[in-house]
Amino acid sequence: MKNTSLFKSMMVLLMAGIVSMPSFAKQEQNNFFIDLLILQDGKSIQDAEGYFDKVAPIAARHGLVRIHGFNVEAVYSGDSKPDLANLWTMAHGKVFKDINNDPEYKKMIPTRNAIFDMKNSHMFLLDQK
Repeated sequence: MKNTSLFKSMMVLLMAGIVSMPSFAKQEQNNFFIDLLILQDGKSIQDAEGYFDKVAPIAARHGLVRIHGFNVEAVYSGDSKPDLANLWTMAHGKVFKDINNDPEYKKMIPTRNAIFDMKNSHMFLLDQK
């Protein structure tokens, strides 16, 4: 049941992003990444956005482009409520290996872990076939 509600949330985010994304992204970047993130206690959306302001340019150098960030206003089924979500696009899943090997990104991991509850957050790689 929990996975079904996450899947439904993921699909809503995907559809919203596809409608608003630039036309080049679908042609060049045919994979999508969605993260549904839960904040650590005491952290805010502003903390998260500050993190993404620093990480998005690093990710973009490797081909992972943040299309849009969303606040999660409501959950209609399931027992998990992420605080925010992001829709990203990329040409291929290899970008994660490249990003994870980037020294600038490695420096941001402690910040990421201080802001986000990574064990309870969810991330999905979608391949547009």
